[in-house]
Amino acid sequence: MKDPRANNSATGSNDYDEDFDSTDTSDDRAFWRKATARPGGQSRWCMCVFSVAAILLLALIISISLTKAQVDSKFSTVEREMSNLTRSLQSLTSKIQQLEKQGQEDLQKCMLMSVSLNMLKVEIQDMSTNVINLREVAAQLKCSFNRLNNNTQDQCCPLQWTLYSSHCYYFSDYGMSWHQAQDECESMKGQLLVLNSKKEKEFVISHTTPHYYWLGLTDERTGQWEWLDGTPYVMVKSEWMPGQPDNWEAHGLGGGEDCAHFHRDGRYNDDHCSRDYRFVCKSHAITSDQ
Repeated sequence: MKDPRANNSATGSNDYDEDFDSTDTSDDRAFWRKATARPGGQSRWCMCVFSVAAILLLALIISISLTKAQVDSKFSTVEREMSNLTRSLQSLTSKIQQLEKQGQEDLQKCMLMSVSLNMLKVEIQDMSTNVINLREVAAQLKCSFNRLNNNTQDQCCPLQWTLYSSHCYYFSDYGMSWHQAQDECESMKGQLLVLNSKKEKEFVISHTTPHYYWLGLTDERTGQWEWLDGTPYVMVKSEWMPGQPDNWEAHGLGGGEDCAHFHRDGRYNDDHCSRDYRFVCKSHAITSDQ
């Protein structure tokens, strides 16, 4: 006889199994499907993020590489330019040093030339003095010779000078300014012409026409016409060219006309003192017993 509890137990067991099997509902299946599907979606999302990051990183690397290449290129260009500048600077420095050396050599040469020129100037001055002395000696010899030959002249003049009434006159054949002519006459122990008489003036004019000659007449010092020896000049209009002296200032040389010269016909004319005209010097004659 079967034990009812066994049947009941078996029956209960079957019921439990059936109940257990019946617990797999549709909601549970959906839950497990979701749980099972979720890891696959996260993986794809991570892969996308990783891919984008990788792309961005690659782009960044490429960008950095390109930037570095550009920087390297520019740096190389700068290095070349610096190298060229350095070579140019070295070359320029070398040329400057050469020029300094050459300048020092030229300076030394100039100094030597200056010393030589000064020595030459002294020699020329000595020669000029000797020439003047020789002229004086020649004039004295001329006077002595005339006296030995029973010449009635007891006075004479240096070579290239003309004797007239105890004075000697030098008529230049070259031009100078009025002040230069004054200095030139003084260097020959004379003076720029000062006239003392009408006859003397006639004598001088006979040697000056038809050229312009400076004479020692000026209004530069006081504004009034006077001779170089300080003697006032008495104005005689007939002695001057028509309308002269007029102190003309439109010549473009600055200032007026303060120096007098002989015109072509022997009358006076005032002109700018810087003009280059011939000139007349005057000095005392040499006596034969000097």
